Amino acid sequence: MATGECDLLVAVGARFSDRVTGKRNAFAQNSKVIHIDIDPAEISKNIPADVGIIGQSATVLNRLAELLPPGKSSPWTHKLLHYKAMNPLPASNSPSLTPYKVLTALKKLMAEDDIIATDVGQHQMFTAQHYPFSVPRTFISSCGLGTMGFGMGAAVGAQVGCPDKRVVLITGDGCFHMNLQEFAVAVTHDLPVVVLIMNNGILGMVHQWQNLFYNKRYASTLLNRNTDFVKLAEAFGGVGMRVTEEGTLKETLQAALDCGKPCIVDCVVDPGERVFPIIPPGGTDKDIIYCD
Repeated sequence: MATGECDLLVAVGARFSDRVTGKRNAFAQNSKVIHIDIDPAEISKNIPADVGIIGQSATVLNRLAELLPPGKSSPWTHKLLHYKAMNPLPASNSPSLTPYKVLTALKKLMAEDDIIATDVGQHQMFTAQHYPFSVPRTFISSCGLGTMGFGMGAAVGAQVGCPDKRVVLITGDGCFHMNLQEFAVAVTHDLPVVVLIMNNGILGMVHQWQNLFYNKRYASTLLNRNTDFVKLAEAFGGVGMRVTEEGTLKETLQAALDCGKPCIVDCVVDPGERVFPIIPPGGTDKDIIYCD
């Protein structure tokens, strides 16, 4: 909604892929576009720029900041806050264990500056929506680059860089299979990374798209794997745990965070949970879907 109605859009290092823009000829129609990138080929490649600036983002943004008056509240800010208040995230009614319940319980046990890494998919979207980040550089994700398997290496790197902070990787059973061998690195170097697997037995995000936009024609998204993540963790020399119901969630997460070793927690969650709101492929903010 903000993108659709703003009068100025400043894009920093953005490639304006179809995953971001949706219907390109309807994207940010009312705005002037300032596009900042170190690569001249990116300027106006997908979205025409009114002003193209080629340079290092930090240098350009610092120069721009010098030209701007001090920030203050405005009618535009209040309008966006109104939109946010009038469009709350839909609540899940599932009696089963859900990603939302896992994230809510986790946040209560984490410090504000602890670090969360993610892979790519529904669990990534749930984390971005429901985990209340408030400290910079505590959310480590590949964002729109779509790299399944990114999370394990990111979590290990974050733990090496911040040895005094808790680091938790939130991943899916599909994503974790992409790079699970890197759990051995955490064990070898005694890095107490906690891996929370949102295990729904499917490739959740693609499965959701097939459900919503392809008449439930499911292809290669029903995994039917029998991987025992608890035994896998133990085989690598780490700690493995499993949680299947909300009643044991808090104590299991607390035990994982307190064990002081690389730990995998297999969270068996409801495969019917969907990420909403969502914009259909080729759509705009006018086409937002809020529920099934």
